Amino acid sequence: VSAQANSTAVQIEAIEAHFTQAALVPELLATFDPSSILTINFDGVGDLSPGQALTQDQVAPTPTIQITAVNSSVDLTGNFTLAMVDADIVGADESNITRHWLENSVVVSNGEVSNSSATAITSYAGPAPASGSGPHRYVVILYQQPSSFSPPSEFSQPNLGVSKFDLNGYVKDSQLGPIVAANYFTVEVGTSTTSVSATSAVQSSTLASISAGTETSGSAAASSTSSASNAA
Repeated sequence: VSAQANSTAVQIEAIEAHFTQAALVPELLATFDPSSILTINFDGVGDLSPGQALTQDQVAPTPTIQITAVNSSVDLTGNFTLAMVDADIVGADESNITRHWLENSVVVSNGEVSNSSATAITSYAGPAPASGSGPHRYVVILYQQPSSFSPPSEFSQPNLGVSKFDLNGYVKDSQLGPIVAANYFTVEVGTSTTSVSATSAVQSSTLASISAGTETSGSAAASSTSSASNAA
């Protein structure tokens, strides 16, 4: 096994652990078994670590999304659907979240998601969480888009604005395939007005597949718990 393949496998295990520790699994996603690594890159910031805390200004421009397969058996040809949702803070109702980005029929070209021939149902809209509502988790997900893909009528035309969204309902109703890869970052505006507590960070030394000289890229950013907040 090459060092690169081993490193990618460790990163897969790490992102799975991050999503569990950040309460994205099973609260937002019932299961999470990615076959690739999704890297988010914002101009002026660079490649993000899972759960990295950013400012509203830093996440205003549309990021580039890079996809790295865990091994050569992973097929990254064909069409995919790219989505970004505001999963709010830990403990929020994940059945009615906010859609910030939804593009159908994107492709992966030279390791990067391309939307040159995609349908932008909702073009990227930078996060704007309510001041004092705590650190919101913004999740970027790439789904396989099979030939049977058929979006609901209300999501069949481009240029829909940011709005509330049942992500899992959309995935089921449109017959999307499994998650290929996902990642997330956090944005907080102002100081939280609710009592918060941090989730535990992912420690690379606890990952089963880690080997000598190989480490995960970054530890999980702290997420907060609260009974209510305003999504944006």
